Amino acid sequence: MRRLILLLALTTTTANATPLSPQAQLGQSLFFNPSLSASGQQSCASCHDPANHYAPTNSLAVQPGGPHMNTPGFRATPSLTYIDQAPPFRTDLENPDGTASGPGGGLDWDGRSNTIAQQALRVLTTSYEMANSSEAALVQRVKANPETARAFQKIFGPTLFQHPHQAFEAIGTTLEAFIREDPSFHPYTSKYDAYTRGTATLTRQEERGMAIFNDAERANCASCHTAGQGPGRDGLSSGQFTDFFFRNLATPRNPTIDTTAIGGQDLGLCGPLRTDLTPQKSPANTRYCGLFATPTLRNVATRHVFMHNGAFHSLRDVVEFYLTRDITPGRWYPSGTYDDLPPEDRQFVDRTDMPFTTQHPDAKPAISEQDVNDLLAFLETLTDGYRPPPR
Repeated sequence: MRRLILLLALTTTTANATPLSPQAQLGQSLFFNPSLSASGQQSCASCHDPANHYAPTNSLAVQPGGPHMNTPGFRATPSLTYIDQAPPFRTDLENPDGTASGPGGGLDWDGRSNTIAQQALRVLTTSYEMANSSEAALVQRVKANPETARAFQKIFGPTLFQHPHQAFEAIGTTLEAFIREDPSFHPYTSKYDAYTRGTATLTRQEERGMAIFNDAERANCASCHTAGQGPGRDGLSSGQFTDFFFRNLATPRNPTIDTTAIGGQDLGLCGPLRTDLTPQKSPANTRYCGLFATPTLRNVATRHVFMHNGAFHSLRDVVEFYLTRDITPGRWYPSGTYDDLPPEDRQFVDRTDMPFTTQHPDAKPAISEQDVNDLLAFLETLTDGYRPPPR
């Protein structure tokens, strides 16, 4: 009942703003419909729960899926909030701040989907996710509901289902329309947003945390999780808390994930889930190995797992990993060194940007424990749904 009330509240909020287009309304109905999965038990909202900013509400590193809901994936499920701003993937994406171009954009941890529609259709047809065996299988599930089928024909034409690939793409189009149009996916209602609009005041601790966040000589969070201008779907974005680029952070291996089916290691941009930038296609592509997308930090404090493989279960651990990765490597890697990268790819790990630059055994972290507390307090201000205290 609580979930139903929440969904009704979200729908009401949307209805009181700009009404959704017919395409988006149809996409909304699909988003919450488990009958589109091979198991009949999993909808988009099963993993992208509106109760937690369209991210999982559980603490699993990877979510189960497949025809019988017992097949685990290989990567943590990201939030869908604010994905509408992501630019298409490019290996030489330009950065508006004038810094060097590089791989950036796209959706997924490896940027292999250039549109929300592509991303949605990929999930619907991936064997360990919603597990439709083919485009035709998914289209048939849509056709099986007469009301849904009529809605598609009304929007896309009466002969739509005579062209299965067009019908398949239409499914993605409606889901993208819902995510782009419904304000619950990009509400900008955090305390930070209220602060930037002059309707809220940060506490002294939050202000200190923001200063640390922006300090390029200390935590240096803003260099990747920029709150200013960055690349975006329409050329520029602002306030996304990501620059949409890819980094090699040497995230520790998550031993709870069985990567045997993908060759034993997930190397991000250079494969194996992404196939166009593999070293097999060009030896030069080894420079992409270990690169994963920089996620937005909006709503990060409500997450239960972090990094592409869900290796961490607390935001404090993530911050401390950044601060001490090369100071106390034994804390993060049982082997004492980067354990989720082949030795030949460890040369590409980021050691040149703060807070990594000054790290070596026996060095001191770039910020103190109190600074960490302040930084975490600031990150809390990025959670949507802020309501000022009564006066």
